[in-house]
Amino acid sequence: MSTQSSWLDLGLDALPTPRAQRIRLFRVLMATSAQLRGRLDRELAPSGITSQQAAMLQMIEAQKEAPTISAVAQTLGMTHQNVKQIAAALERKGFLDIVVDTVDRRARRLQLTAHHHRFWKARNPSDFSSVEAWTSALTDAEVATVVRLLNRLKDQLHSPARTPGP
Repeated sequence: MSTQSSWLDLGLDALPTPRAQRIRLFRVLMATSAQLRGRLDRELAPSGITSQQAAMLQMIEAQKEAPTISAVAQTLGMTHQNVKQIAAALERKGFLDIVVDTVDRRARRLQLTAHHHRFWKARNPSDFSSVEAWTSALTDAEVATVVRLLNRLKDQLHSPARTPGP
C-alpha cells in the first residue's frame, strides 16, 4: 500500500465493512477535493485569483439579483467575516462592487462587474477543458452517477442534523 493512500485506510481494520467504507468515502472525498482545489489554484494563480474566490464569484453569478454578504455566507457555509474579507479582495481586483442595499442600509450586496464577466468569458473554455482532463478517468455515465450521488449527500448535509446511528 502506498504512503499516499495508506492513510485512507488507517484504523479501519477493526470496523465493520459498511462503516469502514463510509469513513473511507469521507477520506477519499477530502483528499480528492484537496487535489482538485490545488490544481485549480495553480491554474488560476497567474490571474491573481484563488479557487475559493472563483467559487464565490460563480455562486454570486448564479443568483437572480446581487446577494447580500449574509446570503452568500449562508449559501457557502462560511462566516460573514470570511465572505466580507474575500469580497473586499475581489473588489480590489475589480471583480465585484460592495454596495449598500437600497432597502436595508445595514446590508451590503455583492454586485459583479463587467471585468468579472469578461474574465470568465475568456477563461471558461480553458478551465472547462482542464476539468474534463482531470475527470477523464470516469466515463460520462459514471460522472452522471457520481454527480447524482454527491448531490444527494449534499442535500442531506444541508437538511437539519440527524442523530448519528451506532
